[in-house]
Amino acid sequence: MKVAFFGRTSNGKSTTINAMLQDKILPMGMGHTTNCFLSVHGLDTPDPYILVPGSNDKKNVKSLGQLAHALSEEKLDPSSLVQVFWPKSSCKMFSEDVVLVDSPGIDVSNDLNEWIDKHCLDADVFVLVANAESTLTVAEKSFFHKVNQRFSRPNIFILYNRWDASASEPDTMKLVKDQHLSRSISFLADELKCVDKGQVEDRVFFVSAKETLNTRMLEHQGMPKGDGAIHFGGFDERQLEFENFEHKFEECISKSAIQTKFESHALSGLKIANMVEVRLQKIVDSASQQRSKLEKTKMEEKNRLEYVKEQLISCKHDFKCRIEEITSEVEVQVKAAMTEEIDGLALLVNEFDPPFLTDTASFKTYKEELCNHLKSGLERNMTDHCSNFKTQVICGAQEEMKDRLRSLLPPETPEVSYEPSTPVLDFQANYPLAVSRLLTGFHEDIKFHFSLDWRAISGNLGCIPTLLAIALGVNILGWKFIALCGVLFTLMYTWQWVLWTCSGKKEAFKRQFVDHTSKQLRVVVSLISDGCSKRVKRELTSTIATLESLVQREMENLEENIIKLDQEITRLEKIKNHARILGNEASRLKSELSQFITEVWFGSKI
Repeated sequence: MKVAFFGRTSNGKSTTINAMLQDKILPMGMGHTTNCFLSVHGLDTPDPYILVPGSNDKKNVKSLGQLAHALSEEKLDPSSLVQVFWPKSSCKMFSEDVVLVDSPGIDVSNDLNEWIDKHCLDADVFVLVANAESTLTVAEKSFFHKVNQRFSRPNIFILYNRWDASASEPDTMKLVKDQHLSRSISFLADELKCVDKGQVEDRVFFVSAKETLNTRMLEHQGMPKGDGAIHFGGFDERQLEFENFEHKFEECISKSAIQTKFESHALSGLKIANMVEVRLQKIVDSASQQRSKLEKTKMEEKNRLEYVKEQLISCKHDFKCRIEEITSEVEVQVKAAMTEEIDGLALLVNEFDPPFLTDTASFKTYKEELCNHLKSGLERNMTDHCSNFKTQVICGAQEEMKDRLRSLLPPETPEVSYEPSTPVLDFQANYPLAVSRLLTGFHEDIKFHFSLDWRAISGNLGCIPTLLAIALGVNILGWKFIALCGVLFTLMYTWQWVLWTCSGKKEAFKRQFVDHTSKQLRVVVSLISDGCSKRVKRELTSTIATLESLVQREMENLEENIIKLDQEITRLEKIKNHARILGNEASRLKSELSQFITEVWFGSKI
């Protein structure tokens, strides 16, 4: 804590400090003595020293009288500072880290502002050492007005030194003292407004620093108090007054330091604490609002997730039922188309008309080509009959599924598209007919067979009425009729023999081929229609799986969002709780600062 002593030249500033230190440390004497600023610091070691400006070399304290004395040939700048380090054991105040600053007379320089800025801005207490034989001068008042402009209510003590001179005028002593006190009250309370009027008497003292210094030095040498010196009237009162000054000074210095240095900081801290409390409350409110919004969003997301799950289950059930209906329709359609194609198989076979040769190699090639013709024709016709129907059914079902599941996806989801993994229009690729296998067990018979031989007759019950008519005619008409019938039989046989050419053989082969293939194909109609329906079922099931994966992805997104919302809600709750704790701390700090300011303010008036 720093105490700055100011006053006019020869008012006893250095003597007062020496009296407080109980030794002649600082240069003192008549006229202008101190020519620069001197700061006295406590030292833990017993060996004192001084530091001059611009150097860290420790100099002997005895050189201080030469360096800092105004009569010295080595002049220092009046605003320069010489630091004196003196053992703490010599002065109680040093143990409290008090620094005493002596100054040149305020009437020897006009650089008052520079002095204040350089050496006084960090001072806790100012001591104005005035001459009791005169009144406060304009220079003294002017200096402290400048101090007052730079400080918030500076702590000022006024010492009216050389009060021992009043002993020669006992009749006017009381009047002079009252005059000094009245003018001090006017100066400190009315002009500077740094203390209340009731406090001024604790800030103004009437002392004789030289008497106190001499007395204390003698006591320090072991002489009894009051011996070895000439004392004027009122000596004891002046000694008590100086001690009272020191007591009030020591009592006030810590409060003064707090008031001078820390009141503005406390006020600033109070303002900051209030601002922080307000901002933290805004954070609490904002976190609460955001948390409420996120809780609402989370509930909406959870409700949507449950809705999507329920709808997905419902859609899958409805789609399965719809697929069963569609597969049944496809099976019926394919079965009907296949039956129609089998009924028209002869037309398809008759379209095949390459040369019909009966040698073994040619006939084998003919049968293979006929099989390929029948296969491609059947598959082509089945494609024509069924593909449009299947395409409409499958595409319609797919669109129905997409529309149904699209409602479960958020609006910002891209348009749902589905491309079948394999084409659904190509009957040949998806439902191949193994016609060559159908020929298994087929044995053509292209030998000549008379239509009226006994085998044909035995295999044709429709000839029985004709034979009965012939037998009856024989009985009636006799052998002539028999002869006629024989001629007709011979002619018919000859005619059929003549007509049994390659063309006849081809027609007989095709007829036999159609009869055999038709029977075989009718056996596999159900197998083919079932295969078609299963293919359609796989297509639609695949569509459901693809669309379901999109919905599942949306459900996963919803679950991830819910987790993120939970995390953000937890984070906001932590922020809110932490901000509330800090807000309580700010409120507590405000209360403590307010109490601190009140105690400092009113405590300084006691």
